[in-house]
Amino acid sequence: MGSLEPISNAHGREIFYELARRLHANVARNLPDQADAVLTLPATNYLDAAQFEREIERIFLKVPLLVALDCDIPNAGDFLSYAIVGRPLLIVRGDDGVARTFLNVCRHRGAALTTAPCGNARAFVCPYHSWTYDRQGALKGVPDEAAFGAHGVEGLLPLPTDTVAGAIFASLDPAAHFSAADWLGETLVRSLEALRLKEMHAYRRTSTLASPNWKLAADGYLDGYHIGFLHRNTIGTKGINNRNTYDLLGPHVRIGFANKGINQVDELPEDQWNLGDVMSLVHYIFPNVSISGGHKDTIQLSRLFPGPGVTESTTVQHQYFYEPVEGEMAKVAEAKRITYEQVVRDEDCSTIFTINEALPAMTQVPFLFGRNEPGNQSLHRTIAAMTAG
Repeated sequence: MGSLEPISNAHGREIFYELARRLHANVARNLPDQADAVLTLPATNYLDAAQFEREIERIFLKVPLLVALDCDIPNAGDFLSYAIVGRPLLIVRGDDGVARTFLNVCRHRGAALTTAPCGNARAFVCPYHSWTYDRQGALKGVPDEAAFGAHGVEGLLPLPTDTVAGAIFASLDPAAHFSAADWLGETLVRSLEALRLKEMHAYRRTSTLASPNWKLAADGYLDGYHIGFLHRNTIGTKGINNRNTYDLLGPHVRIGFANKGINQVDELPEDQWNLGDVMSLVHYIFPNVSISGGHKDTIQLSRLFPGPGVTESTTVQHQYFYEPVEGEMAKVAEAKRITYEQVVRDEDCSTIFTINEALPAMTQVPFLFGRNEPGNQSLHRTIAAMTAG
């Protein structure tokens, strides 16, 4: 790794040092941040097909989703394409520098304009009949248009899109109106700004993992309690378990994790603390994105995709660095990708699949979320509120 300091401004340093102070206090008092009480949740909530449909309709098809980072598409013509809950997306940087999201379908007969997960295009040409669209989504060419006849098509189908703090959000509801800053709230915007997401470099190789019900996968990303147990021989070796900070920011959650180096901070002036030794950090952007790290030299972004049925989902992991991912950095990036793919597949997903299999036998038994699991409690209260009625 290089020595680039990711926190280059006083505001960013203060955000993360304040979290480090809180973690230090939690370690000293031998307790994490806590909810008011234990929460019970019917285990059947993870297996209820009607509940799952409400989650898709009232959450994923309605709320702003974090669909990309600015650094994923830094240049005009850069694009990403993938589908979420049956909606094929094309996120592209226009010649005017604006990031836009469209349905990745030709307005003629619905063929996909691209099947590449990412790339750069001068234009988007439908492979079926060569209808052509520019980088802003405008229709620019219809072969033999006089023979085709009047069609009334001006361009691709746009989805509302807004960018804040280096993160690109879109709504799958074409009629939606939203502000990404309002959706995140001031505290979370400032925290993401401190990560300097715009300045990061994407590693294009990703890891795709099968996972069960999307909420079981989300529970793992919001759970600071399991790290020292499930991951005790892997990523949990550097941490002090179950001394987390939790900031509940509307539907979103910021989690701080105490690392063993926090035990040495009493011997050093604060400006000499090495934040990578002292703490780890997760921003969970509701409903389905975890941003892990960023206060040091790298982040991992994990995106959860609900599957076609209640018992299925897919987890995709993306790696980002503050240095260009080339040469030796590419080797570092690949090693990190492989490590976290193995950890999540062999430890997290392996465990939550056993939960998934046990659900039919737990119809009379509730799940418990302890006072030390406020992030999970917040997730399930948010989902319940959004799907009620």
